[in-house]
Amino acid sequence: LRVLSPVNRKVFAYLREYAGDDGQLEMILCVANVSRAAQAVELELSEFAARVPVEMIGGSMFPIIGQLPYVLTLPPYGFFWFALAAEAQLPVWHVPTPEALPDYMTLVVRKDIEELLEGSSRRALEEDILPAYLQKRRWFGAKEEKLTHARIALATPLPQDGRPALLVEVETKTARSGEKGAERYFLPFGFFGESEPVSALPQQLALARVRRGRQVGFLTDAFALADFAHDIVVLLTKQAKLASADGDIVFRPTALLAELAEQLPPGDRTVGVRWLSAEQTNSSLVIGDVAVLKVLRRVASGINPEAEMARHLTERGFANTAAMLGEVTRVAADGTPHLLMVLQRYLPNQGDAWQWTLNSLARVFQDVAMVEPRIEPLSEPRGEPAADGAARLETSALVELEAGATILGRRLGDLHTTLAMAGDDAAFAPERVSEARAKAWGEAARLQLDAALDVLQARIADQTVAWSDAERESAKELLGQRTTLGRALMRLARRGAGSLATRIHGDFHLGQVLVAQGDAYIIDFEGEPRKPLAERRAKMSPLRDVAGLIRSIDYAAAMSLKSGPTDLGEAAEAKKRAIILRYVPAAKAAFLVAYREAAHVDHLWKNDDGESALLALFTIDKAAYELCYEAANRPLWFGVPLASLAQLADAILHPEAAPPPGKDAAS
Repeated sequence: LRVLSPVNRKVFAYLREYAGDDGQLEMILCVANVSRAAQAVELELSEFAARVPVEMIGGSMFPIIGQLPYVLTLPPYGFFWFALAAEAQLPVWHVPTPEALPDYMTLVVRKDIEELLEGSSRRALEEDILPAYLQKRRWFGAKEEKLTHARIALATPLPQDGRPALLVEVETKTARSGEKGAERYFLPFGFFGESEPVSALPQQLALARVRRGRQVGFLTDAFALADFAHDIVVLLTKQAKLASADGDIVFRPTALLAELAEQLPPGDRTVGVRWLSAEQTNSSLVIGDVAVLKVLRRVASGINPEAEMARHLTERGFANTAAMLGEVTRVAADGTPHLLMVLQRYLPNQGDAWQWTLNSLARVFQDVAMVEPRIEPLSEPRGEPAADGAARLETSALVELEAGATILGRRLGDLHTTLAMAGDDAAFAPERVSEARAKAWGEAARLQLDAALDVLQARIADQTVAWSDAERESAKELLGQRTTLGRALMRLARRGAGSLATRIHGDFHLGQVLVAQGDAYIIDFEGEPRKPLAERRAKMSPLRDVAGLIRSIDYAAAMSLKSGPTDLGEAAEAKKRAIILRYVPAAKAAFLVAYREAAHVDHLWKNDDGESALLALFTIDKAAYELCYEAANRPLWFGVPLASLAQLADAILHPEAAPPPGKDAAS
């Protein structure tokens, strides 16, 4: 027991520590208001920086602890019990605050901002400022590597109707770049004055100070400035074309942008701008609750499916996605396009399907745990057994979750039906799967499985890795099945011959779906950002998207078990596990049934089990990829894909005992 000493003596706070048999230290923070009036308190908790207070009764997650005093407010005689969770358990809504660089270099210009691209200012940017800045950005793909090269490859000034800005592409290399060569990132430069009343974001994303005579300001990421968003809308409306050092930057609107002119008046800077998050893989902001401007950070050469798919689906009238309003593309001198930004219709929503699922599961856990079984029946029909309150709550929530899975299946089926339509565009024309293509799918899955098994082999040899006996046994069993599993994957792949290959989402999971007014809207068609554009645009079996959603349901279940109240006792924890055991198969079955009803894709299966075979192939391929990812990035989550991989392998090798994913749901 360690008593804290806040300045507000009407609040009593203390810490409890417990060391388990496994050596893990658990920390509980207790805070109580002993006054009849509401109180605020500041607690010195910097030694627990990066931990997340999880309220133990309801399971709610509070903001992350930092270096500053932690502020809480309590109602009269109120109290909190917090488990201080590790950083790996951050709440899903948490967005890390961009770290502002502590010391800014000062760059001097005499007249024009383009002077920053000359002489000593350019050297300072390329040699000192950009290398440090990029490695602090979440969207930068080589944060853990040392930058050996950061060069301003292109810088195109925007017409100065508003504040000055430059559309900048930065070329980077690291020691490990090797054959893949340099990568390019889009980092538009913007400027704001030192005394301007701006939000915290431009300051947090600042690169340097800029001085012109007596005027002092900051060079920042233009994404953080509202004027930049308004300038892009104006240029799209004008269908502008800006000459760059390599080709032209072309602003291409769709007809829908003109139809929204009354809601989004070009050049009206009184229209509000809000940023969806500080930083993600890409950066997005909302303009007037009408449009979303997405800034793509990694610059790739070629047709980007983010704009291509959005434009195609908008033209085909697919309603359950964000309609395309325009795109900003640099077309190089040789004609190669490089997508920089897209403008899409904003969809008012309740968040993504991942968060909706977690919230729904958390609600049923909490409700069921808080309701005691009743003894006397209330009003059940005669002849039917009485159901206690907890069972009613559980059943109601599971029905809601199944309904959500049904909508997801229906909308994915609608998407695949739209993408399977014949048309004049060769990039979207469906193709019949040959035996050679089906074999290639099997080879790719086998390579991914081999990579996952190599990871398991390395972890078994590493004595410092902590995992349960069950996980170790699963790993050893999988390693013993390497050869037979590889052959089984090739057999599954061959059954895909005759099916249809179309354009697909390519990175489909619960986080790629927005929930709005009881419906689902599919977004983010960029595909997996680390893959080449040609691979992301390649035609593939629609069942790969189906497999992605099935794996996402498993992940949501695992996340929900790790979250929520921590003091419910063994009985309540067993009840949580029982709910998950009901939820997962029911959600998958509802999703698959709805998908099959909605998807009108002209597969010509040569085998009766062709669909279930391909679904099993892509699901095990996805689980193997997840295992490699978790081992490298989130070791605490390693057990989730490992358990799934073991179950999928058993289903493939012993189909008479456990049919492959989706087979049982069809009946």
